[in-house]
Amino acid sequence: MIWDLLIAVVPAVILFLYGIENFSEEVRHAAGERFRTILQNATKTSLRGALAGAAVTALVQSSTATTIIAVGLVNAGAISFLASLGLVIGANVGTTLTAQLVAFKLTAFAPLIVIAGFMLSLIRTPYRAYGKPVFYFGLVFYSLNLISSIVAPLQDDPEVLSLLSMTDDILIAIIIGFIITNLFQSSSVTTGLIVVMAQSGLINASQALPILLGANIGTSTTGLVVSLNMNTAAKRTATAQFLFNFLGVLLFLPFIDNFSLLIEDLGGTAAQQVANAHLIFNSTCAVIFLLAIKPFSRLIMHILPQKDGEIVFVTEHVTSRLPDDIPIAASLVEREIVHMLSICKDIFDNTLEVAEGNTDMCSRIAHLRDYIDYLRTQIMSAVINLTNRDISVEDAAHVAILARVTDLSALMAHQMTSMARSFEQMNEKKITLSPESLRGIEEMAALCRENTEQLIGVFPEMPEYIDKEMRSNDELLRQVLNWHYKTYLIQLVAKSSSGGIFSDILFSFERIGSIIRELRKTSKTMGIPASAVHMPDLIDPNNENGSEVSAEESGSEHQLT
Repeated sequence: MIWDLLIAVVPAVILFLYGIENFSEEVRHAAGERFRTILQNATKTSLRGALAGAAVTALVQSSTATTIIAVGLVNAGAISFLASLGLVIGANVGTTLTAQLVAFKLTAFAPLIVIAGFMLSLIRTPYRAYGKPVFYFGLVFYSLNLISSIVAPLQDDPEVLSLLSMTDDILIAIIIGFIITNLFQSSSVTTGLIVVMAQSGLINASQALPILLGANIGTSTTGLVVSLNMNTAAKRTATAQFLFNFLGVLLFLPFIDNFSLLIEDLGGTAAQQVANAHLIFNSTCAVIFLLAIKPFSRLIMHILPQKDGEIVFVTEHVTSRLPDDIPIAASLVEREIVHMLSICKDIFDNTLEVAEGNTDMCSRIAHLRDYIDYLRTQIMSAVINLTNRDISVEDAAHVAILARVTDLSALMAHQMTSMARSFEQMNEKKITLSPESLRGIEEMAALCRENTEQLIGVFPEMPEYIDKEMRSNDELLRQVLNWHYKTYLIQLVAKSSSGGIFSDILFSFERIGSIIRELRKTSKTMGIPASAVHMPDLIDPNNENGSEVSAEESGSEHQLT
């Protein structure tokens, strides 16, 4: 009898899985980039984030999908870990919609919804794109209706009742919910099945409740697995979802009997009681954790400490709407460039850590480089915005110089990333440098770092004494580079060189020094009258060899007028 049941139910469950997975994908496809944008724009407060998480999850019928997207956004730097907490808390509330719809017997209309979706996808109208989402939405509930018709005759079967009696043990019931959810990678599957079984009289609300608790814990494992190869902030988001679900279950366990009585007192059919229990449990947990979101976030950060700061792709000073006053707007661009140069310094410091053998920094360096490219795009958009205004010749020259500095800064970040790759290759190939070469790297690094710090400290000005100090460092760097190039050539002739990697490192130091020198010279032109300023060529940061290109050759991205 049990095998007959499995053979009948499993295909229907597979159909349900197929429907809910494709429904989720089709909704995201129909929504396009708006899906990500909604999540990004709705996380300014935890409450707004929770409402957005609930709404999106109710739409795609998958808290796992919402959580994975949130983890991905955090990993990419689109939103911060703290901003993601509201999303993952709200996702659990949104997933309760499935149980409510099943409890109110929406499954009876499932065939009509399937037909409507199919017809909508055939007819060439502006709404054709919504045909597939509607079709799969109907398929989800049609499959649940199929399951219900299969299990209904089994409510008096002694073998089935004996099997279901195991759910009287709370711990076993929680484990069953956990396993089923992990098996099908969806808590919606578990809750949908439980509501259908309650409708058929196979289980009551008190038996269903611990299974639902187990399903809540089970739905968080996918996010944990997905975040394994992501950065610390993304791991924190996945861990937050797991702890939110796990601690929520622990909070309810001591009161589970009283909770069962409350659900029974609220009335309704067995299916409605199960759906209400699911809704009340998730909503109560959401409210508790939203009220305690600060200590909860500190707990996560304590569990997963982050050595380096979180990288979030936002500007610190430039906004989409710049002030009308040109000097004020230009000053915001200048401050953003200083921020950009500070990130370049972080990349350089992390690159030197790679030189010391810490190759784990390479992924962070690549992330910071991408952040630099993002900042460059935002600054150049601001520059174009300013040049499209009615501005004076002096202001136009000043803005053009800011564009030049932005391009140089981005190019420097790319060159530093290239140097990090060279150090990484050295570690992979077990290449050890001579003590003289190591001292040379330390000396060159100190000179480049000092000049970068000097530039950050005074930009957009360039006082004469700072200019003199930076020029002195330039000369020292040139001397050290020349000495090491000669030493390298002697080793190459003697066939005792460790390969071309050290030459690449020397070239990177040379290019970084050259870019810093160009930044210094460009900064000096800030106070020169516009008539005396030579309009500089621009540099493409994606040009790895660092060659300069004219504004015409660089393409429309660099056009300022």
